[in-house]
Amino acid sequence: MAGTTMIVNGCSSSARDLWRVLADDGDPPQIRTPQSVLADWWPTDGTPDMLLVDAGVAVATVRSLVERIVATVGHPPAVVSFADADDEDLAAHVRDGSEFLLAPFRPHLVQSRLAVSRHTRDLGVALSHLQAAAEHRDFERDLAIGREIQLGFLPQALPEIEGWDIAAWFQPAREVSGDFYDAYDVINGRFLAFAIADVCDKGIGAALFMALIRSLLRQAAAAEQSDVEPSAALVLRAVRTTNDYLMANHMHQAYFATLFFGVVDPRTGDLVFINCGHNPPVIRRADGTQQRLEPTGPALGIMPDARFELGRAKLHPGDLLFLYTDGVPEAKNCDGEFFGDERTSSVLVEGGTAEAVVDRFATAIRTHSGTADQFDDVTMLGLRRQPTYGEPI
Repeated sequence: MAGTTMIVNGCSSSARDLWRVLADDGDPPQIRTPQSVLADWWPTDGTPDMLLVDAGVAVATVRSLVERIVATVGHPPAVVSFADADDEDLAAHVRDGSEFLLAPFRPHLVQSRLAVSRHTRDLGVALSHLQAAAEHRDFERDLAIGREIQLGFLPQALPEIEGWDIAAWFQPAREVSGDFYDAYDVINGRFLAFAIADVCDKGIGAALFMALIRSLLRQAAAAEQSDVEPSAALVLRAVRTTNDYLMANHMHQAYFATLFFGVVDPRTGDLVFINCGHNPPVIRRADGTQQRLEPTGPALGIMPDARFELGRAKLHPGDLLFLYTDGVPEAKNCDGEFFGDERTSSVLVEGGTAEAVVDRFATAIRTHSGTADQFDDVTMLGLRRQPTYGEPI
């Protein structure tokens, strides 16, 4: 039964605290001792897709529970261990592959962790299916399915905001990609959040890491906002929370990602952003001048407690913000010549709507590359504040 949560080991105070947090959120989980689960439950209470395991439960017992679920439904549950303190029992579960929660349990952090854990589990299941299919010589077909799954993580439709136009273009070098872009309303629809990112690798691993980062950013952006400059507070919290999670849980995998994450007020054009080591987006002003938004912090997943500074800019009527991954300047032709920063700037000279600019880049890159193989993912996002009457486009 999808969406069913079970707390394993109902004897500890932390288990009861966690149960109350989830119950207060309208989703009270089952709460069982491991002995009762193994002795008399299967599967009449519904097969859980999420196990919240007290760190005092033996790792071997958790493995037995997971194996039983796999035997019943064909795939593992998400497993999150919890404890009152960071001790050896909890560390043993983390070494065995479990996510973790530490008391005190704060509702929005608990929900974010569970959502990310489920999402990671779902991706792991999908990717394991792809790998198994490859062993049966169905790799190309199933990677295409994986690409369809990944495309589902990208916006199905970009937000429509009065006075603004938005366009995007996404072309992976392989069937699945480490690039992504996103755009969505935040803070009760008053602001627009948008992002573009590039994971350091390509293929299945990069796609999984990409989906994790996207989920973390969205979960953090959905949390309750500060009343004092909410857009700046949202940007800082989203980036810091994402980096902290990656460093705490995925540093050993040696993945990192560049990211540009911004929030703009459509009423004023005020933009707040953090550039995490990403290619500097370019503001093409209505008068034709160009301004680059340089990095304000390191890439995600490189260092704990990284310092991320806020950047600010203003988009006036007729201004366009163009964001891209390194697949744009690093697109090569058959002679090995890069598309380069100079061509990138020249394509922006003409201006136009977001869609026109993005389409012009796609055409320019295809013309430059010709029949040369594409070695890097290409992702672009354009955001333009529409001109008022009489202003240049």
